[in-house]
Amino acid sequence: MPTAIVVYDSWYGCTQTVAEEVARGLSADGRIPTVVTNVRDTTPEQVLHHEIIVIGSPDHFGEPTTRIQALLRSLRSRDLRGKRFAFFDTCFQSDRGKVTAKMEAALRDRNPLISPPFLQTSVVVEGAHGPIRPGEISKGRALGQMIRTSLALPV
Repeated sequence: MPTAIVVYDSWYGCTQTVAEEVARGLSADGRIPTVVTNVRDTTPEQVLHHEIIVIGSPDHFGEPTTRIQALLRSLRSRDLRGKRFAFFDTCFQSDRGKVTAKMEAALRDRNPLISPPFLQTSVVVEGAHGPIRPGEISKGRALGQMIRTSLALPV
């Protein structure tokens, strides 16, 4: 049975809230044990213990946070065969998709052993400190559900 980890960095709580929703979507049917952890509280070895790895970051001036960037740099030098990755960010409407694309690119950089597809989503926030825009939080759970259904687990 695959296990999942949702690693996030969050300054004001919005990205953490989305991480928790992703985990709910992943573990909704009880077949994928899922851990949610702040990037500050985990190591690359702990992350790679799981088959499904979801990484989330707030948009920090068009980039993932420095802690998420450091995690991605560490992971990209490892053998990632058999690992399923997905990404999410919290951002302003105008920046939708920018940070998730950069996280994917950072992981792919110099690592030919990683294979797509990479599911991604952006959750829009109203201001730098939040809140999450009404109707956007469901995208976190939907990402988790998409990952779960893409695995074709036995019933």
